[in-house]
Amino acid sequence: MRAMPSHISLQIVGLVSLLPLCVLALTARLRRDIFFWALLLGCALVCLSVFGRSISDGWQAGFSAALWASMAVSLVVFIGVSLANREAYRLSALLLPYLAALALLALLFSAYAEAAPEIGSAAWFQAHVLLALASYGILTVGAIAGLAVLLQERALKQRQSGWSERALPPLLVAENLQIRLLTWAAAFMAAALASGFANSLMGNGTWLQLSHKVLLSVLAFAVLLALLIVHRVTGLRGRRAARWVLAGYLLLTLGYPGVKFVKDVLIG
Repeated sequence: MRAMPSHISLQIVGLVSLLPLCVLALTARLRRDIFFWALLLGCALVCLSVFGRSISDGWQAGFSAALWASMAVSLVVFIGVSLANREAYRLSALLLPYLAALALLALLFSAYAEAAPEIGSAAWFQAHVLLALASYGILTVGAIAGLAVLLQERALKQRQSGWSERALPPLLVAENLQIRLLTWAAAFMAAALASGFANSLMGNGTWLQLSHKVLLSVLAFAVLLALLIVHRVTGLRGRRAARWVLAGYLLLTLGYPGVKFVKDVLIG
């Protein structure tokens, strides 16, 4: 029998490592204890290993590699947020199943790869990639907090004390996490866009190449920036703010893994 490729085996390990936490979180039995931290850290290390393996022979800009990179960064961000806020770990009930679904999708399309992009300056390109991944990872956790806000508000309006109350963080905690993460995501996104424009300028002499990725990223940044301004001026909160966050995340997802899916899988 032919041996399974090592990177496929590692991706399967990455997917399986997420499942115990998913089950505990979805059944509202997850606790912020040493068991939680050990499993969460293990998941993050495996996802980082998968991403590292995918770029070991040079930068791979494909759909599967992009998903593993976003999962790894999202887990790192989530660990930091959970350390800073004692209730943030309860976002696991939404975040971890979502990441498990992404891991399955990345595994299914792991055979598709995109050629390395044109790089104007290695330093600028590396900075751009790190900033873009950081902004996407932060916004992923922020969007999950926004989804928790929607579910908690819905439960309160219907006067239901069900799964959302047991498994998710309190409404006020989720709202505060949403705005704080949005602020950080917008800051990193601004830096990522600036470094991307600089890399484009050094690579082909033009500071802006209009593409679906660039357009959707700029639109996502505009949505997030508008929400921050409206929140600052009017104090916008709750489900209306959450919808803005989710809209921005959808635009950025279409611009990052979405465009890669179209190029690598549907077209390539």
